[in-house]
Amino acid sequence: MAFTRRNDGVRVSDLPAFKRLFPYVMRTRSESIVFFNQKIDMTNALAYLDSVNRGKAREERTTIFHLFLAATARTLLLRPELNRFVVGRRIYRHNEISITFIVKKELTEEAPETESRVVFGGREDLPEVRAMVNGRVRAARSGDKAAEDDLVNFVASLPRPLINLVAWLIRSLDYHNILPSMLKSAIPLYTSVYLTNVGSIGLEAPYHHLFEIGSASLFMGIGRLHKEAFVIEGEEAGDSPAAIVARDCINVTFTLDERVTEGFYCAKSILVFQKLMENPRLLEARELSVDEILA
Repeated sequence: MAFTRRNDGVRVSDLPAFKRLFPYVMRTRSESIVFFNQKIDMTNALAYLDSVNRGKAREERTTIFHLFLAATARTLLLRPELNRFVVGRRIYRHNEISITFIVKKELTEEAPETESRVVFGGREDLPEVRAMVNGRVRAARSGDKAAEDDLVNFVASLPRPLINLVAWLIRSLDYHNILPSMLKSAIPLYTSVYLTNVGSIGLEAPYHHLFEIGSASLFMGIGRLHKEAFVIEGEEAGDSPAAIVARDCINVTFTLDERVTEGFYCAKSILVFQKLMENPRLLEARELSVDEILA
């Protein structure tokens, strides 16, 4: 059929009948939202990062943010249903794994923001992710305006009726799969995952909404690193049957378009992500299966 093919995704044609009906029953992302929250025990991860960063200059250090990006990309590779999106009442899978996040031009309240979109293969280890991300961040802070910034500034300068017309045109062209690739590249919401790192400014992660424009079916929020009480049992508790210890944790929030996959699949995918975060050495192996990660 005409206009069923897209330049940023492939239509998923082997869906059960009830899943094909989801986009008609739940017509927008806003009414299809599912929220998840997962607590990540960062004890082993922090020790791992300390070991790999020992003796390195600041710009060469691997951070928690790099770990999040690497674990997210690997999870999308191993759990491809998360890398789907809905447009025009049809379900597609992304052609690539991409993660978008906000970069401040400078670390001040007044500094402008820009979005960076990084494309991953999914098998990158932490040094590769660090190099990719740091390169994008340096480019974003270099002072040169990105094409998407120019586009946003131009549209925002138009009168309100024309802004409404532009937004309507983008939705309409995208609905019929004829939105030019140039515009998709300039709009950061055409991505696999949008990641917001409010933990970097000492806040807990919010449950983010989903946008009706774009192809992002998953938003992730990273909260602040903090201490929490854990109950431990067995050998770890020593002579006691159980003990309470304080550990470094981060809360991660997930906002998902329910139409792209079922809850059980999503829950297992979050467990994969959690294991990768809590055991960063797993990312050093490029061919680990889901069963091996969850073992």
